[in-house]
Amino acid sequence: MHYMLVFDGKDGEPGKAIEFDAQDAAGALIHAHREAPDRSATLWEGERELCKIRRTENAGVELWQVLPLD
Repeated sequence: MHYMLVFDGKDGEPGKAIEFDAQDAAGALIHAHREAPDRSATLWEGERELCKIRRTENAGVELWQVLPLD
């Protein structure tokens, strides 16, 4: 499957986007962690917007949180 992550920008600047192939959407977390572990992003599968992901901390453990679309 073909995916794209569009990262939120910082300080009013546009965020970067990366495209990649993966077996499933879970592979997007690996790419997100490598590219911009401190930024939220929107995950796309082709033309379809799937979800938003956000890096968060809970009790000292860093996690990726998957959020529904607005």
